Amino acid sequence: MATVDQRTLFAFDCGATNWRLYRSQYDVIGNKARLQGEPSPSPLTSFIDRRLPAVLLLSPDGMQLESYGEMAQSQIDNEANRQRIRDYFKPCIGSHLEASPQPHQIRFTHKQALDFTRMMLESVLGQLLKEKWRTGSFDERVLFSFAYPVHWQTDHDGAIFEDFSNVVRGCLPEDIHENIRFVSEPEGAILSLQRHGHLQQVPSGKATLIVDVGGSTTDLVAGEVDPSSGELLFIGRYGEAFGGGHYDVEIAKSIADELLIPASAIADDPGALLSLRNVAKRLKESLSRQMLFDTDTHQVPQRTVTLVMRDGEIYRDVVKLDLERFQTLTKELSARFDNLIEQGLNAIGLQDADLGQVFLVGGGAQLFSVYQSLEKRFAGKDLVLADNPDESVVVGVSLEYGASSSKSRPSLLFMPDFELLTKEPTTSEAVGFRLESPADISFGLKSG
Repeated sequence: MATVDQRTLFAFDCGATNWRLYRSQYDVIGNKARLQGEPSPSPLTSFIDRRLPAVLLLSPDGMQLESYGEMAQSQIDNEANRQRIRDYFKPCIGSHLEASPQPHQIRFTHKQALDFTRMMLESVLGQLLKEKWRTGSFDERVLFSFAYPVHWQTDHDGAIFEDFSNVVRGCLPEDIHENIRFVSEPEGAILSLQRHGHLQQVPSGKATLIVDVGGSTTDLVAGEVDPSSGELLFIGRYGEAFGGGHYDVEIAKSIADELLIPASAIADDPGALLSLRNVAKRLKESLSRQMLFDTDTHQVPQRTVTLVMRDGEIYRDVVKLDLERFQTLTKELSARFDNLIEQGLNAIGLQDADLGQVFLVGGGAQLFSVYQSLEKRFAGKDLVLADNPDESVVVGVSLEYGASSSKSRPSLLFMPDFELLTKEPTTSEAVGFRLESPADISFGLKSG
């Protein structure tokens, strides 16, 4: 009888705004891994509601980590400490390779962003060892899976992914490096939707579009659902550096104007804008919950803001964010999102009429204007906001280990090292390709 080995897998989604951690159990028989039960959240004591704010408080010399997560976030309003806070650093990873990086991508250097990631991951792993593993050290029974933006591996010859993966490996003992896995964010979303039975075949062979809106990036993945297996046959993908964090910045600027804070004061105390962004995020989330789930409530979200500057100047007022104000402040962002969808479909080679269903996942998916934009564009289509959309990726990352032996593992379709072997013209619009990976795994794809 074959020996059954048990493995515990910890899945990480290290997002721009929040990190998430899930745990799953597997029985391993030979080269097959069988999931036991369902992946479940595994929050640590530093988490807030199953999420860990991606916020660090550095030591006064900036060389060490003083606190992270909720404890670091609590210092945002402390004018003496907020200059040592670092947040929203993930978008800066790889920015040195971009021809025209956006302002939010150059707040820190590539190296600084990786250093912040390393500091936070080392601390989280230490806490994980103490609270969840409790054996003194990680061993061969534990696996780690990390989500990553797919463009980190497909762009710039994979240089960004290589740097990120080296940081991750450097945080774990060398003798378990073979137990570290990396899963592209689109694959995580696909696996999660498959697991929960959301990917259903649509009539007339129409395509399925997955829109993954994160804190700093948005990815589109299109495919057709295989009626025999329920798996998604890849058509194409598209992504841009655009996410929910952009909205926080615009709202924060408006709050600064409302409080009559001079631009010169913000320039002298840049940490103040971090505090205002935190207020903006909370107001945005309150308004989104109301617009998506409680439209009968007419109470306008509001917060009392007290901002103490480094020079001792105090700005205080009650700030409100109603629908009209939000729409005015984010008009250009809404147009940019609409254009992203248009550009993405064009790049993939699809038109609206080709789609049968659209899924919305990711932390930014709960922004009501994003949902309403898709609802308007794809009127008559099956538009689905995934259950707990902000956890879709990390759930899928938890599932990848059990799917890794499948010939239709989605992530292989995103890898840059496939070779086009044959292309046989047909009379139909679909063209058959055979792609070969190093493991000689084949897939049937549609053109585009």
